[in-house]
Amino acid sequence: MRVHYPAIVVSAIVFWLFGWVWYDLLFKSAWLAAAGISPQQMAAGSSGGLYAMIVSLVMAYFLAYGLARILAWRGEATPGRGAFIGLSMGLLIFGSMTWMDYAFEMRGATLGWINVGYVALGMAIVGAILDGWRAASPAGRPE
Repeated sequence: MRVHYPAIVVSAIVFWLFGWVWYDLLFKSAWLAAAGISPQQMAAGSSGGLYAMIVSLVMAYFLAYGLARILAWRGEATPGRGAFIGLSMGLLIFGSMTWMDYAFEMRGATLGWINVGYVALGMAIVGAILDGWRAASPAGRPE
């Protein structure tokens, strides 16, 4: 059960860029409010932004690698199947654990929907890329 590392790298970068779209362009104000972070605090923390960006890119690689391993175990490769498995993993594993933590930490549902939505949809995108790449390679396997 081999994985295709170029597909993992590309899908990790796409997931990382999706995070920028999700948290900066689509839900920035709602996320800041739900997380209890003021725009001033966000600006003051921007000096640590490079560290956060590097960590998020490395974690995106691990996420893509893990999903690639799961997809490699599952036989037939299609982008739709990869997206479904990625979405399922994001909701069922990340979503359930995040929501449970948020319940005990008394965080609001808005933050849960934003954070779980990002991971679930992002994993669907990663799964589609990984299985699409795998389906396009000879016999559904990496070269």
